[in-house]
Amino acid sequence: MKVLLLRDQKIMHRAGEIVEVSPSVCAFLVNTHSAEPVWAEVKTEKPTTKKKR
Repeated sequence: MKVLLLRDQKIMHRAGEIVEVSPSVCAFLVNTHSAEPVWAEVKTEKPTTKKKR
């Protein structure tokens, strides 16, 4: 499961990072208000460029 960290963690990750964790770790982090689950993939789209003639 992917979670968004709300607090810095001892596992060398900072607040604002999205990390992959096991379901049990996800439950712990969410219950302690240290993370939020990420339900949708964040897609990074390249800007469209127009071709010059």
